[in-house]
Amino acid sequence: MMTNEPKVEPATPEAKLPAKDTFRILIMDTVEHTDKLKAACKDAGHDVVAAQSIKEAFAFLDGKDHADVIVCAAYLEDESMFEFLKRLRADPTHKNSMFMTLALAPGPVGAMVNDTTEKVGRVLGADAFISMPEFDAVQLIAEIQKLLPEVPMLEKAKKEDEKRGAL
Repeated sequence: MMTNEPKVEPATPEAKLPAKDTFRILIMDTVEHTDKLKAACKDAGHDVVAAQSIKEAFAFLDGKDHADVIVCAAYLEDESMFEFLKRLRADPTHKNSMFMTLALAPGPVGAMVNDTTEKVGRVLGADAFISMPEFDAVQLIAEIQKLLPEVPMLEKAKKEDEKRGAL
């Protein structure tokens, strides 16, 4: 059976950081927005994974891979960011993943409910809420940097495997 599992896209080669400094960012938004978000993250030296649905996001997250930070649109087209966040926090494997809610060009209704969306997201376990009526790659990367762990999960897993092998 074929899966819709999103694939990891490596950082822009010119920006490539050593493995120990390369973080993986999962982006969940529309295709239009994920293209902008992916480009900003890849140019900053991060690997990225794009998903357009909760099913796609979990197809990736439930595989052998990981995400250091999840950036999720506040206003998904046919799904609920709140449902995604609740499911993520209920899963022992992902309950501590860093989660950023991003309101990109939310429109008039979204702008009116941003405050409520941020508060509900925080109650459900979101680590950050960013409203960006105009896309700003520098601001996006600065906000993601605040959420990154000290060591990328992939590097941490390698070190733990090496320790177990040495025992």
